[in-house]
Amino acid sequence: MTTVIECPTCNWQPDRESHWTCTCGYSWNTFETRAKCPKCNTQWETTSCPGCGKSSPHNDWYFDSSIPKEPDTPEIAELKKRKKKLEERLISLGIKNYRVSHLPYLDYSKEEFQRPYDVGCRLIILNSISYSVHNLDDRPKIIEWLKKEKLWEQVSKNEINFLNQSKPNEDVLLDLSWKIESSILLGWVLNLFDNLHDITQECSDEVMDAFESKIPELGAETKDFLRDLKFRPLDQIYEENLLNELATTYFRDLMFSGKSDETQIDRVVSFERHQTLNWIRKFQGINEWDYTDTST
Repeated sequence: MTTVIECPTCNWQPDRESHWTCTCGYSWNTFETRAKCPKCNTQWETTSCPGCGKSSPHNDWYFDSSIPKEPDTPEIAELKKRKKKLEERLISLGIKNYRVSHLPYLDYSKEEFQRPYDVGCRLIILNSISYSVHNLDDRPKIIEWLKKEKLWEQVSKNEINFLNQSKPNEDVLLDLSWKIESSILLGWVLNLFDNLHDITQECSDEVMDAFESKIPELGAETKDFLRDLKFRPLDQIYEENLLNELATTYFRDLMFSGKSDETQIDRVVSFERHQTLNWIRKFQGINEWDYTDTST
């Protein structure tokens, strides 16, 4: 018999780290002693999973791999495939102990997504906002252009305030300067280019040049560009959304745990992606850009 140790809920497998702490204060790998504390000899009946946070009877963690499991339905098999891919990406980024314990979390079939046309409009608006941050005197021309292209109705209230303010404050300018990351992400969502730049760094000049070659120049007509837009496969969009949602959860947990960041992720880039992709999927039913929910 070959024994496999994994969480009964999410299939997380122990990684030899000391994730468990006894009431006596001793920390150890509980599977080295079958859940018995080496210091005080307390025998634990349940074990919590560092991956999903759920507790299960300790003995339920041990499986005989020679006993075949009941085959999955095609739907469950597909969700497990997505789960494996997402978790491998998390681990590669340094988020080692976050697992998907609820398979329906990976099912996007009931999500309501924005239309490609509206995503294209938002891309153009965000790109013009990003440009305006560094060229404040050109804002009247940007306003005139957005109105001429019939995009002004899709400019958010906060963006309108920025475009009309005589002297935007530095915090506003800093926040809006990152919207180029959101704009590039939308280009990827719309399948204008194949690969999204690494989440560990902000976009490079090379990435910017490639992006700008695929979109209308500021001041140019946008009708033809907006007419034929299509999404890349939704499973790719949704996976990217969940990846950055879990990264947001990881960084928020660090604030409370006091632990060190073990990733190389650029937090601002990841958060911009999380927020933007939540807007695309109308997370929590919210359609307005300014009010996009990033709760996890």
